[in-house]
Amino acid sequence: MKNKNSDGKSKKSRVRFNFIDVLIILAILLLGAIVVNLFFPNFVLDYSKNAEKEIQYTVEFLCVDESLTDKIKENDIVVDSVSKYSVGTVMTVDRNTPYTELEYDKVNGTGKFAAYENKYNVLVTISVNADYNEGEGYSVGGKRIAVGEKFSLRFPDYAAEGYCINLSVAE
Repeated sequence: MKNKNSDGKSKKSRVRFNFIDVLIILAILLLGAIVVNLFFPNFVLDYSKNAEKEIQYTVEFLCVDESLTDKIKENDIVVDSVSKYSVGTVMTVDRNTPYTELEYDKVNGTGKFAAYENKYNVLVTISVNADYNEGEGYSVGGKRIAVGEKFSLRFPDYAAEGYCINLSVAE
């Protein structure tokens, strides 16, 4: 026999969905996201992807003629010669390191460093906002910035190739 109400009609079981049920479901979903983020930090919210940070990197140019050392100036805009993309602004320029090479004496089996007259190593520190990707490092306009990377850089009055010898995150 079917359940009937006072009117003689059969009762249908109805599921009622109200505001409290919505709050309980949202609380369960939020709690689940927090637990997943605790055990897998980059699964729910990946903080490392495309984070932009201000960095400073130093590029060393070897054997620069003395007459050209003053061509690079502070606040110059630096452009990558290959991609034509701006890779920062010159912060400091160190022109005081004489260029030296190791001269090896085969007869005596000794070597010494000899300085070249009117030739200098120029250290240029550049500041830029770079994208940071975990596992890949820093990049600007698709150009990876890392110690040991070779750069072909163009300044307003000078162009040269050099290697990155230092990298730091600005504070």
